Amino acid sequence: MRAYEAVLVLAPTLDEDGVTALIARATQAVEQNGGHVTSVDRWGKRRLAYDIQHHKEAWYVLLRLDAPTAGGTAELEHVCRISEDVLRHLVVQAVEGVPAAPGQPDKAPEVPRPAAPGPSAQPPAARPATT
Repeated sequence: MRAYEAVLVLAPTLDEDGVTALIARATQAVEQNGGHVTSVDRWGKRRLAYDIQHHKEAWYVLLRLDAPTAGGTAELEHVCRISEDVLRHLVVQAVEGVPAAPGQPDKAPEVPRPAAPGPSAQPPAARPATT
């Protein structure tokens, strides 16, 4: 089994019951292929960066799931493609070793920056004299 994350962008015309029903349908699609949903994180209704199908806002839902390696997310993607209420979706394999705590941004390891050239830097090479 592999860990996956799926982000669903749902139509704003759905009410709370419609969002819950769509999450249940997505969960059922994962479980039909031998996987299981480990967590559901509802981000709520948010404003979109650009219009999608003439909508200015949408419901966001993050699903974390475990699925078999061979075609484990195919049924979930199929359900998302055929549903008119799913505006966009993305399913990616979760990176192991990176904690995915809800509500906290992932921190990238700090990389030391090279020192900026300043007064302690070597003097520029001398130019040949022109006559």
